[in-house]
Order: sequence, then structure tokens, then C-alpha cells
Amino acid sequence: MRPPEQDPGAAPRGDGHAEVRIDALYREQAPRLRRWLDARLRSSEDANDVVQDAFARLLGSGTREGLRQPEAFLNRIVRNLLIDRSRRAANRMAHVPIDAANEPETRATQEDAIQLDQMRTRYRAAVEALPPRTREVFLLHRMEGLGYKDIATQLGISIRTVEWHVGEALVRIGKELGQ
Repeated sequence: MRPPEQDPGAAPRGDGHAEVRIDALYREQAPRLRRWLDARLRSSEDANDVVQDAFARLLGSGTREGLRQPEAFLNRIVRNLLIDRSRRAANRMAHVPIDAANEPETRATQEDAIQLDQMRTRYRAAVEALPPRTREVFLLHRMEGLGYKDIATQLGISIRTVEWHVGEALVRIGKELGQ
């Protein structure tokens, strides 16, 4: 007969018992989760990472000892992790390796560098020529990366006004650059 602290079905009765339940849950659920994730992620390494993250979150949650269905809670954690991964992947830029296959057909010349520098100078001048409020809104959006709602809140104006200022800035800058 096993000592009570090693009984996986035992109810939590203290610090050691909760750890034993988590250990038993890991041994029981991790292989199943790995198989399920491996089929979806097509990578055993990614599947292992998600399983480890799921159990780390389970251990970090304060509610683990009072759970009636820890398997269901664990499944929810795994699904949330998959949602987070897919959101991050959607926002991530595509990786293009720098090698002979991806080299541009023609190299940039000194003339290209001069033209680029002149374009930047004209762009900066066009931004500086904007009316003060339009320039402020445009720079908050393009340089600081703030969203329209954040800009509206910060400046005490409506979102429609922010949209108008950004649109106006783009039109004026486009005209200055001849586009």
C-alpha cells in the first residue's frame, strides 16, 4: 500500500498533497496534451513548450487546490495558449532570410542613397509645414505609435477629428512629395 501523500486521487489536505495531485495530473494529462498539440502544431517541440507553459500557468494560479475538474481547467489553459500563439503569429512579420536567393537583382548605388536622403529631407520639410495641431496628431500616430482613441483622449478631441488630421497630413505630405 502506498503512503497517503502518493495517492493521486487524494483530496488536497495540505502543501504536499496539492503537489502530489499536480504531479499525478501531469503524468496523466501531459502525454495526451502533447499528442493533441503535436497534431495541431505539427511540431513536437512546440507541443512540449505549450504543455510546459500550461502546467506552469496551472501551478501559478491560486485556484489550483480548489479545482473540481483540473483537467477541464488545464484544457482551457491550453486553448488560451494556442489563441495567444496564433495572435502573435498573425502580428509577426514574415521572416525573409538574407542569402543569395533573396538578394536584390541590382545593388543600391551612391545615387540611390543620395535620392533617398533628398526624399527624407523633403518628407521632414513637409511634416514641418503642416499646421501645428495636424502635425502634433500625425506625429503622435506615426512616430509614437498611438491609436486614434489614445490620441483623442490625450488631446481632448474626438476620434473623428483625429482621423481628419491624420488624413489631412497624408494628403498634404503626398502633395509635397509629388505623389
